[in-house]
Amino acid sequence: MLYSQEQINEINRQKEIQELETQAENDPDTLVVQLPEGREVLIGQYADDFVNGYKSATDFIKGRLNHYNGNLNKLADEMNYSGIAPNPNHFDFVLDLCNYGDDLLELIKDSYDCETLTSYLGIEERA
Repeated sequence: MLYSQEQINEINRQKEIQELETQAENDPDTLVVQLPEGREVLIGQYADDFVNGYKSATDFIKGRLNHYNGNLNKLADEMNYSGIAPNPNHFDFVLDLCNYGDDLLELIKDSYDCETLTSYLGIEERA
């Protein structure tokens, strides 16, 4: 049986939703991060199994820095440390990187629009 492109797209979408639901069950703390360019990425223990996933907050920061070819100023701007020209708050970004230390996930939550994958999918967390 041949499927139309629309049917193939729907099958792929359903498969992706099922994979995301499995991820949410296995790691309910997986974070969905909304990037400025309109993409969403995942940060979680097993999220690196996804094309748009990172295993840790450190991997996410490295990935975003690579996206900007190592330009820390552009990453700082993306994370809302742009300030008012000609005095951007990039130094504050460096300080926060140091101050958040081992809890970079909190820095990400403070800088991006985020929610847990369970919330994103509308799945009630099981106690």
